[in-house]
Amino acid sequence: MSWQIKKQDIPLLAMGAKILSCGGGGDTKTIQSLLMSIMTNEDSITVKSITDIEDDWIVGVGIMGSTILYDENIPSGQEGVRVLDVYESTSQTKVDALIPVEIGGVNALTPLVTAVMKKLPVVDGDGMGRAFPEISMTTFHLSDIPLLPFVLQTHDESTIIDGLEDIDNIAELAKDFMVRNGGYAHFLCYAANGRKMKTSMVPGSLNLIHRLGTAIKKDTQISRKIEEMYRVFENSIYGKPLEIISGVVSEVNRWFEKGSLIGRLVIEGRSVFSNKRIEIEFKNEFISIKEDQYICTTPDLILVLNEENLFPYNVSEIQAGHSVIIFALPAPSILRTKEMLELVGPENFDLTISYKPLPGELDHETGN
Repeated sequence: MSWQIKKQDIPLLAMGAKILSCGGGGDTKTIQSLLMSIMTNEDSITVKSITDIEDDWIVGVGIMGSTILYDENIPSGQEGVRVLDVYESTSQTKVDALIPVEIGGVNALTPLVTAVMKKLPVVDGDGMGRAFPEISMTTFHLSDIPLLPFVLQTHDESTIIDGLEDIDNIAELAKDFMVRNGGYAHFLCYAANGRKMKTSMVPGSLNLIHRLGTAIKKDTQISRKIEEMYRVFENSIYGKPLEIISGVVSEVNRWFEKGSLIGRLVIEGRSVFSNKRIEIEFKNEFISIKEDQYICTTPDLILVLNEENLFPYNVSEIQAGHSVIIFALPAPSILRTKEMLELVGPENFDLTISYKPLPGELDHETGN
């Protein structure tokens, strides 16, 4: 069943998207402000469910590159319109609906900007179920939905990448164009009909971030917020959140390496966790939790939340002295299959371990 996004829903979606970003995906404040500025109180965006898209032609849209430069050089919203117009004119194909490529961070809301301006619906789903750093790390790619044609648009320049097969080469060409033209770009890719898309996407993720944002932004006690968060995830394709620790960040180290923000943070437990000390590693997103041994790794989600209000931290803003609660969240089962782990498992983030599910979760790689 379809539903509507109104202007007052945007802050809720932005909050939910930042939680599922696992510390990456860019801060949602700027795109939230952009959406709030272009939407009127009468505007609404239709969200189509998995049962409503059978005959639609659907394309993935988003931004790639530096979200810092995105925040400094704020887009007008026309960039997404232009990538759509270029795609339709060159492919001679009319687009019926848009879908987020990733639901974590800025790219959960990027399609909404274009949807408002082009009066198009969006699909309730995405291709990652969280945030990942590479365009290849999607369920769309896993399902052989072609990345090409790949349309990119900066403030002033556009290009179309087509006719190539190697996805790594395509990504490098896109990054080169982006770096030469302002550091970030809007893009369109992964076009497919609804019959293919409905079997390839992570379903229900837009609805999930709306419900999640609603729960976290409620003016109520932290214990109530946690209960609400648990209920939201219980009614989803994600697993049950596991509280790992509450305590204080005692140490943060981060550095840039080959374009990625890499580092680690140490958390000293308090109260019932007073004898516990954990380390969280990150590479653009939080990728592992380690005590004596690894207890959580990608693709399972690591939520680093402010202890006072449960608002999420990203990898660039977390600081020593912050009081936090850490949850590990089992990823949707499609992300934990053997084939998908080859794209998003620990080895893809330079971790020298194999994926193991969180306690109580089915091992979708081995079937045990």
